[in-house]
Amino acid sequence: MKTIYTGLTALLFLFISSTAMQAQEDFRKMAPKPGPAPEIRLGDFQDFTLDNGLQVVLVENHKLPRVSYQLYIDVPPHLEGDYAGADGLAGQMLRRATSTMTKEEIDEAVDFIGATLSTSSRGAYASTITKYKDQVIDLMADVILDAQFTQTDFDKVKTDALAGLKSELANPDAVAARVRRVINYGDLHPYGELSTEETLNNITLPVVQEYYNTYFVPNRSYLVMVGDLTLPEAKRMAKEHFGAWKTKTVPAPKFPTPIAPEGVTVNFVPRSGAVQSNILITSPIELKPGTKQAIRADLVNSILGSGFEGRLFKNLREDKAFTYGAYSSVSEDKLVGSFTARSNVRSEVTDSAVAEFMYELKKIAREPVSADELARAKASQLGSFGRALESPQRIASYALNTLRYDLDRDFYPTYLQKVEKSSANDLREVAAKVIVPNRMNIIVVGDKAVAESLTKYATSGKVNYFDENGQPKDMTAMAAPTDVTPKQVIMAYIEAIGGQAAIDNIKSMVMTMEAEAMGTKIVQTLYKQDGNKMSGQTKVQGMTMMDQRYNNGKAAMKSQGQKVPDNPEVTNALAEQAVMFPVAEMINKLDELEITGTEKIDDKDVVVLSAKGATGTSQHYFDRATGLQVRMVQPQGPGTMATYDLGDYRELGGVKVPYSMTISGAMPFPLELKVVEAEVNTDIDQSLFEID
Repeated sequence: MKTIYTGLTALLFLFISSTAMQAQEDFRKMAPKPGPAPEIRLGDFQDFTLDNGLQVVLVENHKLPRVSYQLYIDVPPHLEGDYAGADGLAGQMLRRATSTMTKEEIDEAVDFIGATLSTSSRGAYASTITKYKDQVIDLMADVILDAQFTQTDFDKVKTDALAGLKSELANPDAVAARVRRVINYGDLHPYGELSTEETLNNITLPVVQEYYNTYFVPNRSYLVMVGDLTLPEAKRMAKEHFGAWKTKTVPAPKFPTPIAPEGVTVNFVPRSGAVQSNILITSPIELKPGTKQAIRADLVNSILGSGFEGRLFKNLREDKAFTYGAYSSVSEDKLVGSFTARSNVRSEVTDSAVAEFMYELKKIAREPVSADELARAKASQLGSFGRALESPQRIASYALNTLRYDLDRDFYPTYLQKVEKSSANDLREVAAKVIVPNRMNIIVVGDKAVAESLTKYATSGKVNYFDENGQPKDMTAMAAPTDVTPKQVIMAYIEAIGGQAAIDNIKSMVMTMEAEAMGTKIVQTLYKQDGNKMSGQTKVQGMTMMDQRYNNGKAAMKSQGQKVPDNPEVTNALAEQAVMFPVAEMINKLDELEITGTEKIDDKDVVVLSAKGATGTSQHYFDRATGLQVRMVQPQGPGTMATYDLGDYRELGGVKVPYSMTISGAMPFPLELKVVEAEVNTDIDQSLFEID
């Protein structure tokens, strides 16, 4: 039956409908209010101590047939000096071999039972299903207590560490984090000590063994067991596998507690060609674990910058569009904690971004948070705490913290109550102690051109310059030289590689380079002809992953067999690469070149030449003694720079070309390419240059 609304009924229907629609619209405009805090119960843990001082913790959980073991070595803060980084190498060495098993046999044993096993400079972690609980703790105990340190394994670990450091130094975020440690704590404090290429090279096998022998002792260790275990089983396994571990006295030196600066410091790490600035605003703070202050500091941080709802995110991203994200963090520590606000912004808005950071820090340190912000922060903390309890490893960490920091046994079980009872006034009191805007270290990694705009934030009225290791940098030594021009630099390069006549004689080139990444072979073959044709194929394990081609103004690119949409920028970039010797070609584009500074690379004086190109401004580094190019830094996309280190120049057809190239910054690890085959003035299959 068709229903017909008439008269008053129709008017009432329309009123109700419109009211409902308006309510729905209002609902969509408003985020849902936080629900009541969930009731979460954290079961108490059981603990006991072996005769050798090893403290053992058991958190029973019989819901799933799984167990995990964490052995935590409470290494006291100490300085490693000339051998900084030895602790990390020791952690990597532990899983390499025992007196009865090789690394391959350890890996096979772990995989066979579907377990996990990892080691670090602070111990080990393992997990498996209940069926194999005895086997996996036996493996873990074996790699810790029967570790064999061989020279062959040490050489591999050290090589990996040096490669990792090189990758780290190519990452602006990692550089900012390194410098933060030195600025906040000082390089004479354990928290501010950094490993460098020099200190890693100083480390020998006996140094690593000494670290292990000194700090891996039961009387400073905790064994945390979580999962489908009973107390009698835990006691049996702990005694059986770790009872014979010998007690030792461990030196525990004392260090002065780092404090916040008297005023605001501005600390700048110049990075040639940077298109963005990595900003950290930070200071050491006193924030002990297991205190109400620590809980409330987390709430303050949640409101300020822990995510999308944070004030920093809303200000710098949503309102100002300076960045993709802006965040903050607080860390608690029994010696000294820290506060840090951070973001990566476009270079041209560095000054403005710092101003907004300082505005938000002053605001939260001086004004009470709103009731809505407080409610949301509490709901976020309650939710994250509840989710954390789903992880047995997190439960283990709570139990471990309780013993390490001598916390009340009810600290974590009553954590939610402490969160709920925190008031806006409580948060303001903590914020005023943790966030002190007029006693902060501002650290920026970026283009040195923006540095001087930050002087107004420094109490001293000046900017301090540092290198990637947090050591003072003399900027006068980096100034652009006045005794050389771009033309002279390019002419010196042309002569260094063989001269213009030799260059003009090269009509075609084929070069094959190989690299290895994580055990995978990568092969790149490059074809060039007549300065206007180029074809490059990158293969991984024999499969073509990338195909790039350029032919007289037309370009094509395929990634894993799929055509990449045409892009004028890509076409222009490939046109630049198609030139036989792109750097020599710069002699015809002198108006796009500028001498921007001098630096040292591997103790060599180099001059820095900036060049405008299809993908942005790139930096080219030339050895002043030889004239050869030793490095290039080139934009790879928004905020991303790739560094190409060139070396091992060899003559090819009368022209010197680099046979070694290391790429860093464009991927999580450095990639070292070696030329394995090269020839010039040879016939090239023209189908390689065909554009579909």
